Amino acid sequence: MATEEFSEAFVEALVSASAERDLVPGLMGTVGFGVGKKVQAVIAIVDGRAIGAVEEDPGATVPFTAAQFEAWLGGDLNLSQAYTKGDLKATGKTGDLLAALELLDDRAVVCSLRPPD
Repeated sequence: MATEEFSEAFVEALVSASAERDLVPGLMGTVGFGVGKKVQAVIAIVDGRAIGAVEEDPGATVPFTAAQFEAWLGGDLNLSQAYTKGDLKATGKTGDLLAALELLDDRAVVCSLRPPD
């Protein structure tokens, strides 16, 4: 596994993967992502699409475990369900968090992020 799952390359791939999504006006936030306690990237989401990394404090933070990151990227973990069950320990503003969960639970986005077999 990479030492930095939410690398610059990952952020670019997420921006590309979400570029063709239907716009969801008002679904926005700044969200910090990482594996463990360290935030590796803060990503801006505007109208349901990732627009890139930003240099500001996140409105919400989504800390994955290594196993959660692998399961999510493999298509085996729905982040909204994990959050609802208390398995995903996200914190922060509800609107920012909902923007992240809606984006990251989009099957087309997740499939675009997977490395080729």
